[in-house]
Amino acid sequence: MTTAEDVLDLFKVTSPTEVAFSKWTGDATKVDVVPHVMAHRVSFVYDLTPEDVERVCNATKRDRRNHALGDVKRKEAESVTDIVDWHPAFAFIHALHYAIESLREIPTWLEFSRFIRDDPKANAMLWNPACQMARTVSDAPDGPSWRVAWDSVRWRLGNAYYSFLREMYVVSNLRASGLDIRVHPLADALFKVDFWCGRTICSLFVKNAKFHKDNEGRKISPRQLMRDAAPKFHFHDIQLDKATEWGRVHLPSTEQLREAAERLRVAVQ
Repeated sequence: MTTAEDVLDLFKVTSPTEVAFSKWTGDATKVDVVPHVMAHRVSFVYDLTPEDVERVCNATKRDRRNHALGDVKRKEAESVTDIVDWHPAFAFIHALHYAIESLREIPTWLEFSRFIRDDPKANAMLWNPACQMARTVSDAPDGPSWRVAWDSVRWRLGNAYYSFLREMYVVSNLRASGLDIRVHPLADALFKVDFWCGRTICSLFVKNAKFHKDNEGRKISPRQLMRDAAPKFHFHDIQLDKATEWGRVHLPSTEQLREAAERLRVAVQ
């Protein structure tokens, strides 16, 4: 199990991370976010096998209902700037982690969509803000139609979901190789740490993407936040080429996973 306190003990050890945490806890827009994230415990994620994640990744290809991007046209979706740059109070990763720990399984897109609609807490975290954002944008003077606004929201949420599946795939594979890989939404959203092993911080991103991550982008890197830590952290990047196949979760190759596992084993020795 990994708790928020575990994250703070490990990462809130430099001036930039202390400042980031102080700003976050003092932000009036995060009044509901902070207690939720601080109480979140990661446990079920560590029971996931690579096969579990592969099953869900394959569902997006086999079943159109589980296609996270649906029939959304990318150019049209990304033309709605307000939504492309939209960050709700709860980061997407908060809702995704909440879903997986609540459901005790990694949800398909259809299951995740139902969860954020039907679960009161998830609804307040993501579904209701998403609906409000689409309505606000479409109701604005010269705003797009409701369909275009909602498609833009769908594009934003769908890409966040795919990014989460990709991260869970890497985490489950590296843990299956015997490495004690850890994750937590506090580390991810606030300190930009996708996952870690000992004192090695790992970043997973797609080359040339608008955002390396779905929620806050990568305007600040974990290297910037924790370069002055003592003892020092090590950093490892897993970079994927741009996806070329529509509707398929873009995953690292077996060779990339093997290389990451070998480098992490050396780092933790």
